[in-house]
Amino acid sequence: MSIISLEYHEIINNKVEKKQIEFSEYLLKEPYNLSSLFITKVDGQSMQPVINDKALVVADLSQQEYEDEKIFLVSKDNKMWIKKAKIINGEKYYVSINKDFSHLVYKYDDARMIARVLLTFTNL
Repeated sequence: MSIISLEYHEIINNKVEKKQIEFSEYLLKEPYNLSSLFITKVDGQSMQPVINDKALVVADLSQQEYEDEKIFLVSKDNKMWIKKAKIINGEKYYVSINKDFSHLVYKYDDARMIARVLLTFTNL
């Protein structure tokens, strides 16, 4: 069994702290590029219940091809967002899963795809 180890940074008490997470490669159900994997922490509830607030997500920078129903990290208005790709009436969008955030819908051409989200870790 191969273990993947990724480093990320978290702000705790106004200080940036280096953290590391290790997990089995078998948790990644889709093909991935190891050198393109990174971790980021979610800030918000727009993707609940699939991805919870404060969850860690593993994303792959090498995967930037739009796929309907997949989850991506995108850039819009100088902010990073995690959204689900959704084709609506033949048009490509990025949408929120949580109905309370249904107003957060971005046209494909109005956002820049950064990476595909492959895995999420949530503290209960």
